[in-house]
Amino acid sequence: MRKKIKRKSTKPVEVVKEDPTSWSGFFKNYPRIIGMFILLLFLPPIGWFFAYKFSPYDKKTTIGISVVCTAFFVYAVFISPQHEWIDNAKLTRADFCTRYSEQATKLAPRLSLTIDEEKISANGENFSYKFNDNLEISAQVQNNFVREVTVTAEPKTTDDSFQALNSFGLVIATLSPELNQDKRGEILRELHMLDKSISDDLNESTESGRITYGVKTSSEKLIFTARINADF
Repeated sequence: MRKKIKRKSTKPVEVVKEDPTSWSGFFKNYPRIIGMFILLLFLPPIGWFFAYKFSPYDKKTTIGISVVCTAFFVYAVFISPQHEWIDNAKLTRADFCTRYSEQATKLAPRLSLTIDEEKISANGENFSYKFNDNLEISAQVQNNFVREVTVTAEPKTTDDSFQALNSFGLVIATLSPELNQDKRGEILRELHMLDKSISDDLNESTESGRITYGVKTSSEKLIFTARINADF
C-alpha cells in the first residue's frame, strides 16, 4: 500500500520590505542614506545619480530629498556669499564705528585706536573722529551708508607712524573682514606702506574686491583712502 506524499505548498512567500524611514530600516540602510545625503549636499550631480540608483526610498521621496539638498547647495555656494558681500559693503555710521572699534580692540588693543561715538564730529551725513592731534579718520556717507573712508596722519615720531599704519590696516579689516592678516599686508605692501622709507611724492592705489585703496603724501601729511565701488 502506497503512502501518500504531502506536497509542500507552492504558494509564493510574501517579502515584506522594511520601511527605510523606520528606526530599524534606517540602521539597516544607513550607509546608503548617509552617502546619498553627503553626495547630494556637496556633489549634487553625483548625488542625483547615486540617489536614482541606490536610494532606499520611493521615487517621490527621493526626488523631494534631492530637490531640498540641491536647493541648500545652491544657497550655500552662490546666494549666501552674495548676501555677505552686500552686507559688508553697506555699513551705516554706527555699523562702521562698531566694527572698526571691534577690530581695534582685537588687533591693536594698546594703540588707543577705538572710536568713541559720543565724540564724533558730524557734518550732515559725513562724520570724522580725532584719535589725537596727529591722526584723524573721516567718512563720506551716501544714502545712510559709508561710501569712502579717509585716514589723515601727520606722523612726527616712529610711534605716530606705527599708529597710523595700524589705523590703515584696521580700515581694511573693517571693510573687508574676510581678509586675513597676510592679505591685508599685501594691500599695504602694494601701497608701499611697508617700505623702510616713504617717498615725499607718494601716490599709489590698488583694488581688492569691491574696494579701491589709495595713499598719497601731501604737505607732510599721509592720506589713506578706501572707497567702496559697489553700487548702492
